[in-house]
Amino acid sequence: MANVSRVWQSPTFAKTVGASYDWAMGQESAARRFGRLVMGADVDRVYRAMDVIGDMPSGAEILDVPCGGGIAMRRLRPDQDVSYVGLDISAPMLELARRRIPAEHRDRTTLIEGSIEHMPFDDGRFDLCVCFNGLHCVPEPAAAVAEIARCLRPGGRLIGEFAVRGQLRRADIYMTGLRAAGAFGPAGTRTDAHRWLTDAGLVIDVLECTGAIAHFDTHRPL
Repeated sequence: MANVSRVWQSPTFAKTVGASYDWAMGQESAARRFGRLVMGADVDRVYRAMDVIGDMPSGAEILDVPCGGGIAMRRLRPDQDVSYVGLDISAPMLELARRRIPAEHRDRTTLIEGSIEHMPFDDGRFDLCVCFNGLHCVPEPAAAVAEIARCLRPGGRLIGEFAVRGQLRRADIYMTGLRAAGAFGPAGTRTDAHRWLTDAGLVIDVLECTGAIAHFDTHRPL
């Protein structure tokens, strides 16, 4: 299997495969069709989960990792006084994200190039972390979850989703091809996800699958 971190750092890959993914997620009707046909998944549930960003109160600190092209950032409200941090290993994807920063949030948004497994943040900093379409794109998802948990304050939430193995045959075939190309890491099953989250010390409030997508809502205990 190719090194997924190096593949996503490639400008050529990011400007082709990465940009295509970014475009598809930005076109919600196309994403719904793809999710249903290939992954057997309810993509609307992913978009609904992103709405948590707009629900955060004034003063909250939000981490979006990996932020990709900044699709989730569109959930920020114009009048929302929050600190928003996006981290991604791909410089070209971060360039896409910079173009999506709303003008009213430019002074409160920071985008950082870096690895989800070694993030440059203090322990207990963030009130919310969102991780959409991320854990299947990293080489060590358990380490990534543990690092996110470290950065959450007590009571802070980790919400997101990722593609899982063993739920749907056609999705497994599709993901095998992506792993061979280096676009996906090893990912895991729903059972693996449960272990990653609990081993990181998080409390699982929701861990459910629609097709080959696992949706999770967790928190760090007080």
